[in-house]
Amino acid sequence: MKSYDPRKPLISIHIPKCAGSSFSNVLMAWFGKGFHKHYPNERRNKPPKKHSLYTGFINKKLKHGICIHGHFNNARGNGVNDYYPEVDQFITIMRDPFNLHLSTYFYVRREAKSNSGGAYRAGKRHRIIENGWNIEDYLKEVKKSYICNFLPADITLDNYQKHLENQFLYIGLSERLQSSVDILAQLLGFSSTTVPQANVSNWSEPIPDGAREVFEKNNPLEMAIYRYVENNWGNDLLETAASAQHGT
Repeated sequence: MKSYDPRKPLISIHIPKCAGSSFSNVLMAWFGKGFHKHYPNERRNKPPKKHSLYTGFINKKLKHGICIHGHFNNARGNGVNDYYPEVDQFITIMRDPFNLHLSTYFYVRREAKSNSGGAYRAGKRHRIIENGWNIEDYLKEVKKSYICNFLPADITLDNYQKHLENQFLYIGLSERLQSSVDILAQLLGFSSTTVPQANVSNWSEPIPDGAREVFEKNNPLEMAIYRYVENNWGNDLLETAASAQHGT
């Protein structure tokens, strides 16, 4: 596990529908003026703004360094390596890939009801809305998870453990978001805070029988990453962090 260096920028990768909106509020409170968002304007098809990582006269006054949080999507040319290839410390929150996949569908359907930004992709109506898909159509047409589009490039089934350990300070889980924030607070040197819930979508259609089994078969890397994080990035990291701070 990497140790946090507050003199260097921190990238927080917001994988969509993985509690990123709630987590954003925590990071904003921690980093203050050093917190910056990285999001495209989907309605207008505008890419995210690139922020300066230079620690100049103004940034020297930042108490806790720089944190850039948002959707870093390799498939759309605004991934971490596209914008900030020099950065080497990341954090993120993950979620069970199948539940994430379903939540994406229900989120887009919810956003469409109010013609909000989440109903658009790259300046066009999301294909879920454009094609009038129901949940069965969506699962049939969209078989692959998008998780790996948001992680640093070149992660494979052969190297994912090494990549995650070498590049991430911490990976939390949305299913245990509060404990993940508690752990991350200690690793980064902040006081923990209660995580507010934000941007939650209701599942308003029944899920077809056997859908999870089919999805997991089609997404072996994403499932392997999730299970690795679930089994190896838990509360024991608090003991590791404490030992590192005391030089033991």
